[in-house]
Amino acid sequence: MSQSDQQQSSEYKVIIAYDFGTTYSGAAYAFTHSSPVEVFDIQKWPHKAGNFSPKVPTLSVYPRRIQQQQTGLTLSEWGHGAKKAMLKPAATKQNILLSRFKLQLDESLNCPPLENGLTPVQAVADYLSALHKHTLDELTRGFAKNYGPDTFRYCLTVPALWSDKAKQLMRQAAIEAGVISRSDPSDRLVLISEPEAAALYCEETMIDQVQLHDNDRFMVCDAGGGTVDLIVFQVNFTDPEECSPSENGNDTHNNINNVAKRKKRQLKEVTKGMGESCGSVFLDGHFHELLEEKLGTHVMSKIYPREMNDLMDQFIDKIKPEFNGTDDYFISLPRSVELNNLPASLRDSDDGSLEEGILTLSGQELKEKVFDPVVNKVISLIDQQYQQIPDHRLNFLFLVGGFGSSKYLYQRIQNVFQNTKVNQIVYPAERAALAVVRGAAYYGLNPRVVVSRVSRRTYGTRATLPYDDKIDPPSKRVVKPDGSVRCNDGFYVYVKKNDVLEVDRCIEEEFSIYYGQDKSVDLDIYATEDDIIPRYCDAAGVHCISDISVPVPTMPDMKMGEKLYFSLRMYFGTTEIRMEIEFSTGQKYNVYGDFDATDNYSS
Repeated sequence: MSQSDQQQSSEYKVIIAYDFGTTYSGAAYAFTHSSPVEVFDIQKWPHKAGNFSPKVPTLSVYPRRIQQQQTGLTLSEWGHGAKKAMLKPAATKQNILLSRFKLQLDESLNCPPLENGLTPVQAVADYLSALHKHTLDELTRGFAKNYGPDTFRYCLTVPALWSDKAKQLMRQAAIEAGVISRSDPSDRLVLISEPEAAALYCEETMIDQVQLHDNDRFMVCDAGGGTVDLIVFQVNFTDPEECSPSENGNDTHNNINNVAKRKKRQLKEVTKGMGESCGSVFLDGHFHELLEEKLGTHVMSKIYPREMNDLMDQFIDKIKPEFNGTDDYFISLPRSVELNNLPASLRDSDDGSLEEGILTLSGQELKEKVFDPVVNKVISLIDQQYQQIPDHRLNFLFLVGGFGSSKYLYQRIQNVFQNTKVNQIVYPAERAALAVVRGAAYYGLNPRVVVSRVSRRTYGTRATLPYDDKIDPPSKRVVKPDGSVRCNDGFYVYVKKNDVLEVDRCIEEEFSIYYGQDKSVDLDIYATEDDIIPRYCDAAGVHCISDISVPVPTMPDMKMGEKLYFSLRMYFGTTEIRMEIEFSTGQKYNVYGDFDATDNYSS
């Protein structure tokens, strides 16, 4: 972090956290000067009557494009307002309802394109803009109105499974949404993985409940709407006087130092966080398939969209949170379903599965066809994460997130892991769905509580390596102006997969170019998730994640063809990677958030 960034960071007065979720989103905030620390949730939302709600639906409504060449369509409703708008007559003909569009940022899912020509970044930015505006409106009605917007720091959560490209797209969306500007210091918006945020919430709020001791390890399973993310931390207790200034969080407001001293705790990541798209929305998909199996494809196709939404709401609001694996459940069929059109096996059944328009779904079929296909994946993920733990020592497993509140999921996890692989499974009674957003706020208050992380990938840059005629093909052989024989397209390793990295660990290497031949320093940063370190950047499984171009400064005293040395520093250990290039002349460029995006550097 540059000196100017540190100075700016010391002026943050308010921490605002956003959990942009697949099905629901949330916002929380805290004041850096508060003692004791208190995190507040945004619980009042537009078009939500009655009781307060901890989260808002991740739904957006756009007008349908009337003409192919029509451009500039804007978001017309979001959240609860989007749900309400789609209840109007002919709403589906006039509007497009976007849901689960967060999944569009995960390129591994190969999601179909959005309607109306919307890009994933635009859809996310539009929603974030509405969420951000509402949050600021709520904050400025209270004590936060005493502070200027420049004193707000933002924490945005991202799934553990996301690539560096997906994280950059989220940062880009936040900029387009107006959360921050491109000219802001890079640390004004910090990204934190969802399971890590949930871990901070659990560590902060449950330390007395579960009696965490020095060197205890805990796993967090954040089961949300779209993804299930996991991470394992080890907690270490340190006397305040033994903490270094950086560990106490000197890069934030002085009062944040008091938070760190009060805690006397540090977290070290034990395993690299992992996740998979197997959240509760996939239960919805299996339930829809079960309905189609029961009612028949023809009947399902005749159900009006509004009635189908009502059917799904019955599952989401009643069955999903209460399902225990044994009880039967009942669904009210819409009036448009005609008895004569139902399959004979259901229509003529005498087992009472269909009476007076009420469809009975047995606990067994719900278990086998709806819940187990998803829950089994979650259990497999937990076991995979457990297998990564050195010596397989695990004291606690915290189950959080909206899906984490499922009784059936908790029962299954308890049956498999309790007392065999983990000492205690903790099922938070309250605010499980808010663990991520509240944890992100805690992170903004005390980012130095996490002192080390595990690298998810091997990172390196393209460089010419010493040529080895025993392994390198002739096509990669090149003779440099100084007569040295080199190998083109070499993968020069900076960090290896599974390396334990202290926060902001700097790895510096020196490179050179020939002055006058190159107008800029062009650096490609590569990554691979393979366990074997590649020799070349064009090897299978290696991907270019960043393409950086920095202008070469003018140097009157240098001769054409003379070697010009520069250092490339890469800072690891946080959710995003930061880079810095410094020439031997002292000219320095900071590069951040450039993964698969336009270059963005500052001197």
